[in-house]
Amino acid sequence: MAPQERSRPTINGILDALATRVGLTLSLVGLALICFLAGVNVERSVKKLDDYQHSYNDRLIRNGFVSLSDIQRLLLSAQEAVEKGEFTAEGEQAFIQASDFLFVRTKHFRRTLLLGEPFAPSEDAVSAMEAMLDVSERAVATGLVNVPGLWDELLATSDDTRRKLVIFLEEMARLQNALMLDQSRAVREQRTVVLASLLGLTFVGIAALLLLRREVLGRQARDRAERDVEFLAYFDKLTELPNRAQFQSRLDKSLTKHEPVALILVDVDDFKTINDTYGHAAGDTVLRHVGKLLSAQVEASDGFAARIGGDEFAIVLPTDDLDELTRKCNRLLQEARKGLSYEGETFHVGLSIGFATSTLLGQDLSPSVDTICRVADFALYSSKSNGRGRFTQYDETLEKRFLERQSMVDDLPHAIAEGELAIYLQPKVYLPNGTPYGFEALVRWKRNGRVVPPDEFIKVAEECGLIYEIDRYVLRSATRLLAEYNHAHQTAYSVSVNLSALHFNSRRIIGWVEEALNTSDLAPGLITLEITETAELRDWQEAQSIMSELRELGTKISIDDFGTGYSSLGYLRSTVVDEVKIDRSIIDRIETCDKARFLLDGVLDMASNLGLVVVVEGVENSAQAKTLDHMGAARAQGFLFGHPVPAEQALGGLPHVAGDAEVGYDRRANERG
Repeated sequence: MAPQERSRPTINGILDALATRVGLTLSLVGLALICFLAGVNVERSVKKLDDYQHSYNDRLIRNGFVSLSDIQRLLLSAQEAVEKGEFTAEGEQAFIQASDFLFVRTKHFRRTLLLGEPFAPSEDAVSAMEAMLDVSERAVATGLVNVPGLWDELLATSDDTRRKLVIFLEEMARLQNALMLDQSRAVREQRTVVLASLLGLTFVGIAALLLLRREVLGRQARDRAERDVEFLAYFDKLTELPNRAQFQSRLDKSLTKHEPVALILVDVDDFKTINDTYGHAAGDTVLRHVGKLLSAQVEASDGFAARIGGDEFAIVLPTDDLDELTRKCNRLLQEARKGLSYEGETFHVGLSIGFATSTLLGQDLSPSVDTICRVADFALYSSKSNGRGRFTQYDETLEKRFLERQSMVDDLPHAIAEGELAIYLQPKVYLPNGTPYGFEALVRWKRNGRVVPPDEFIKVAEECGLIYEIDRYVLRSATRLLAEYNHAHQTAYSVSVNLSALHFNSRRIIGWVEEALNTSDLAPGLITLEITETAELRDWQEAQSIMSELRELGTKISIDDFGTGYSSLGYLRSTVVDEVKIDRSIIDRIETCDKARFLLDGVLDMASNLGLVVVVEGVENSAQAKTLDHMGAARAQGFLFGHPVPAEQALGGLPHVAGDAEVGYDRRANERG
């Protein structure tokens, strides 16, 4: 248990104790004592400041009077020499001594001035003293031979110096009197303010303590909600297995130990068919069943199972024993084929498996997370390609079988350049009335007479670096289409564009968004840039900086598939996010499952408190929509409101009176005040 978790019960116990009558009484006494000590401290501080100011002013005044005495002593020694016609040895010594006194006094005066604020009369007086000192020092340097000339210069400079010293002393006396009056008035005013503040603080403290019990009761409910939401950050809600975030982190730690590590990737065969035929509830049951099967395989070892995607799972084991791994894979396939009962139906679940070990990578491949995931994925892909329901072990020749994928890589640049990628739009609506306010822009590729699944070519595009140009193409095309439609019909429909996480390792995306804004002339506030929450951002600080600059352009940032990926709380707490799109998996059973509603309510609460727009994805039936509307969700997206269709078709039947208004309908805000 983390230190923060251990300390939480102690803190809660203290709050509970303060909410009792004894605790309330002790708290009031403590508050009064704090107020008294605060008042005493203020008085001491004011007195200390007053004493320092008096001390500083007294030093200046004493310096002024002593300086007059030093000037007089210098003049008397010079006058004696004038009367005798020359300096005697004794008179010369007296003159030099008087000059030295004046020198010391002048330097001390100057240092004292440097400690305070600039003051013109004191500066004038010190400058005059320095001028008189200069006369005496020159006379001493020439042997005190020109007595009449020295006397005349001293008389001239001493008159000026004494006049300025008198002005300084008079001004200091005036300022000191004024300061005393101001300080007296300030002390009285400050005392009044402090007393009023302490009185107000006392009333506020009493009110806070009286409300403490209510807060304690509410806190317990909030803690439960926060724990549930935090669970979504590190675990998959459906299967309760570690999510992709934990998978990546724990696999990386295992590899850095330089010990044998095996990675088994598992994919549910024909999972889409199960969802389409029997419904998503049946699909969820299958996923939970597979999660339990995988967990059983790691119970006796120091490994772990994780859900890393929709129907994708992984097992990490600390071994490179191929016989043991083969037995585990065979056991998984056999257990899955035993069947699963659901509402009278029996599913024979098929699995495709691919595995690799860190020792199988060879000398040319470093045992990194990316590398072992890629080669294990090659093995999984081979199992799917060879009929599914089997497992494949990665070896050095396996990767060569997939060189045909390179043809897709070769064709993608041509498809981008020749406009073979089509823009599809899916509506985003205000949930209470189903009115569209914007669209999510999606990309489709018709290649060799068939539509290539987005997951297939987008993954290839990310691997080969072409995702940058694809996202740039979609961004430019979608913003242009919406801008032209809005301009023609005087509407304000918005558009959301998905961005690969790779964009947030480079600042080029900022220039591309500026380019799209300039060429389309679409209002920046109508553009939302979506980042899949399952995306791994290598440098979170750099990603935040890029998101902030994108927001400075006026665009909005949205977190897609919220609740299924890396760090839900990290994204929510980030100041650079405007919108969260709650993943379909969270609301699949929202109309029948109390726990699902409770979790969604916690997410809605947290997002609302942070001022974020919430869009619920995957709404497929009216029962879900009705439940979500009752819970206060304001915006939604899903097949109930429209499938992704070509842009021209999506825009063809729109009402010419709607759009993405900043003050849209928000029943949750109205209900909660």
